[in-house]
Amino acid sequence: MPRPIGWIKTDPELGKLKIEARFFGNELTFHHQAARFENWEEFEPEKEDWDTLERLATNKHQRGKVSDKHMKLVKARGRKF
Repeated sequence: MPRPIGWIKTDPELGKLKIEARFFGNELTFHHQAARFENWEEFEPEKEDWDTLERLATNKHQRGKVSDKHMKLVKARGRKF
């Protein structure tokens, strides 16, 4: 199973959040965590989240850390290809 792609995002209501995009087969889910010992919660990504994921995934793909299959899923914005 590939490693999740993560970054930090500041939300006006929730403050600083850890964001992870997780791959499982042909599924892509987004999760956020508000604090270190809080539970991870699944959420619907915004355009900004997709743009950040695509930028980070492209960088990792060039270094061989993201497969072609997962890169297609990211570029399709999570829709089945």
